[in-house]
Amino acid sequence: MDESDKAYLRKLNSMDNFSSLTSFSTSQTSTSSFLSKSLSLKPNGSPDFKNDNKCHICEKKFSLTNRRHHCRYCGNSVCEDHSTKRRVRDESKKARICDNCDREIISGEIKDEIENEMIRLQNELQSVRELNERLSKEHKEKFSRVNSLEAELTNADKSQKQKEQDLQNKLNQEEERGAKARTEVEELRRALEQSHSCEREINDKCAEYEARLANLKSEGEILRERKEELITQIDHLTNKLKGSLPLDQIKMLLCPKCQQKLNQTYRPFSMSGSMLEEDGESMS
Repeated sequence: MDESDKAYLRKLNSMDNFSSLTSFSTSQTSTSSFLSKSLSLKPNGSPDFKNDNKCHICEKKFSLTNRRHHCRYCGNSVCEDHSTKRRVRDESKKARICDNCDREIISGEIKDEIENEMIRLQNELQSVRELNERLSKEHKEKFSRVNSLEAELTNADKSQKQKEQDLQNKLNQEEERGAKARTEVEELRRALEQSHSCEREINDKCAEYEARLANLKSEGEILRERKEELITQIDHLTNKLKGSLPLDQIKMLLCPKCQQKLNQTYRPFSMSGSMLEEDGESMS
């Protein structure tokens, strides 16, 4: 139910309250007019009620303690116990009426209220029927609109699912391409690492060979200097030995023990000479 329907129902409720007040006012007006008409039939001071010696309702005789009263509605004589009610007369004064007339007036008021209530309910029923018809029409229109929207939503959902499937397929293809590219990159990275490792090994070996070559050059220089020193010593010793006896003759003159010492002393010089000759040949 939308706001217009709620406003309409609030309007109906206010109309119901107004109709209730109107019916109550109408009932009071009809009762007053009814009383005035009835009282005009039996005006105050009519001598007819004085002929009755007992109450018209309880039939008790009138006395000094049970005073006589007459009903301004029906004009009958009644006792005080059955004439305690008062009704408005001439729109300003209240007149005494009997219990029977009071019940009759109440019955008339109730009847008027029922009739007014029936009229109000009929009007309300008619309004509710009109509202129901309008709401039913709106419901049908909204139901038709909902069906149309559901159909549109179903079509849109199918289209959206198809688009999602297409995007998922493209995503799968891109993931496969990405996996392939990552594999190729990984292979290239491993190859590059191997290349760097080989390069490092080659550089290490080159540095090692360069260090060994430098050591060999240094050792060769030392050996060359040692050779020159030995050659100088040999030349010096050779010059000293030119005037001495040959080594074989000296050995023959010595004892075996001295020959052994001589051999031990001479062997380093002979070995140095042969090594120097080999080094000279290799250098040349």
